[in-house]
Amino acid sequence: MKVRWSLLTTQTLRRALSDQEGVHAVTAALARLADDPTPPEALPYGRDGDYRLRIGRYRVMYRIEDEVITLGRVDRLPD
Repeated sequence: MKVRWSLLTTQTLRRALSDQEGVHAVTAALARLADDPTPPEALPYGRDGDYRLRIGRYRVMYRIEDEVITLGRVDRLPD
């Protein structure tokens, strides 16, 4: 499956990820989505095909449509 980054993803990723450990954890998890787009920890939300995935202190929103995963937002959750 193909993973596509949106401009919104890039902007929110830059803003949310201030620590290198978080960057590595999130990018590794996003790379794994290509092999398994709906891991057990991914929760559906909103419209059909929309998911949220918690990665440590971060939450990633994404959509699966026509064999393409489009990443939406990356948010840092409150401590």
